[in-house]
Amino acid sequence: MDIHNLIVVGAGPAGLSAAINGASELPKVLLIDSGKKDEQGVRHAVLGGQALGSTKIENYAGFPEGISGPDLMKAFARQARNLGTIVACPARASKLELVDEGVKCISTREGINYFARAVILANGLSYRKFEVDGVERLRGKGVMYGAPTSNAHAFGKCTVCIVGSANSAGQAAMHFAQNPNCAVHMLVRGEGLSDQMSQYLSDRILKQPNIKVFTNVQVQKACGDNRLTGVRIAHTRGGIEEITTDHLFIFIGAAPKVEWLDGAVAMNRHKFIATGSSLGTLYGPKMNFETSMPGVFAAGDIRMDNPTKRVAAAVGEGAGAISDVHKYLSTH
Repeated sequence: MDIHNLIVVGAGPAGLSAAINGASELPKVLLIDSGKKDEQGVRHAVLGGQALGSTKIENYAGFPEGISGPDLMKAFARQARNLGTIVACPARASKLELVDEGVKCISTREGINYFARAVILANGLSYRKFEVDGVERLRGKGVMYGAPTSNAHAFGKCTVCIVGSANSAGQAAMHFAQNPNCAVHMLVRGEGLSDQMSQYLSDRILKQPNIKVFTNVQVQKACGDNRLTGVRIAHTRGGIEEITTDHLFIFIGAAPKVEWLDGAVAMNRHKFIATGSSLGTLYGPKMNFETSMPGVFAAGDIRMDNPTKRVAAAVGEGAGAISDVHKYLSTH
């Protein structure tokens, strides 16, 4: 049995940070990630998680001009590898269990078992499905979850609709607005841009001449036969409208990727993983990032006690979890 000191599941900002900080001090650190699916459903060995959908991150320290999510994650991945992190990608975790003498086993859908003394769960969130007529049928044909990272000018003259009102939706809107020939429509269910959006970003959106924000609207249908041609929206105060559009990008939130854990660790009713004091006294004393299973930790968006869905917060949690891992390994 080949036993690693640490397995990190998930290669978003939290997982890559954990891998970087873990591999800088520990030998045999393994990073497992499912990779990224293309529009045809083929998985590729791309690390970065949901941050890959951020067209421009302007509030991450050290990048005063901002940096795209893919560029930042590419640098994180290179640093993790340079420090000796072993990477298994694409590899889809399917089971977590405790085996002999405190050793943890991560099984994958590819049929491989990986063993470690400690595990960090950092596999983040996945986009919620947008249950609207026409969306699944036109997915990859003008409809997309998240945002592309290609140059906005490459889209030429076009109209783009964006569903959502948090930071990722705002970043996508500003990305497309760089193209003066692109008309950007933000479709927002509430009274205004979400309080989850950074103030600097919402201010810029409201001042941008080629962005129009529709509030109090719900998308009823993605229109078109073989290609998206329009979006039908209902105004909550009355009236139906159809917007002619070339692209529809969906940012409606995400849910934790925990189905594969099948109750192996304690979670709240929303399926976020409980750690530290959130576990109460049922499982005995726990470190800040430790889950109900001894030697298994959680970091980033998947963790119940992480209300700040920001790249910097996830990076900090990944590093913080490593501190707990060191304490655990020193006594086990």
